[in-house]
Amino acid sequence: MASNPRPKVKLKSPKRTTPDTRFYIDFGWWDRSNLDLKTYLLTRFAMGDEGSLEAEFDQVDLVDSNTGEVHQVDGFQYLIQAYFHRLPQDFVTHASLVDAAFCVILANANQPMSAAEIATRIGRLPEVVVRTLGGTTIYQGIRPILDE
Repeated sequence: MASNPRPKVKLKSPKRTTPDTRFYIDFGWWDRSNLDLKTYLLTRFAMGDEGSLEAEFDQVDLVDSNTGEVHQVDGFQYLIQAYFHRLPQDFVTHASLVDAAFCVILANANQPMSAAEIATRIGRLPEVVVRTLGGTTIYQGIRPILDE
């Protein structure tokens, strides 16, 4: 018998994504990547026809309809949110899962949404959303919130 027994180490198991896991778009991911968010949006979603996207806004005041709190957001972010909020429902059902989820989260002002909520909005199964967005690869900056 060994005189120095091995210590028992209890490892925390990594948090797993579930249909209740909430996702958001990490704009820092775009800053760190070699991709440009504005270029991606303008080319991927045929936004080049929108003349208003070229307008320069520093900040826009938005009022939270639930709390009445006023938040300042980047003008480009506001225009993008308004654009995606107006997209027809059939757009997200015909787009790839990643593009559809990206659009839905942007239309929701990048407020975290659960995989189940995203799945409902894009017409996909929650398990498919979890497997796609909850894996190790980060697509278009969509990240899970695992520390809740």
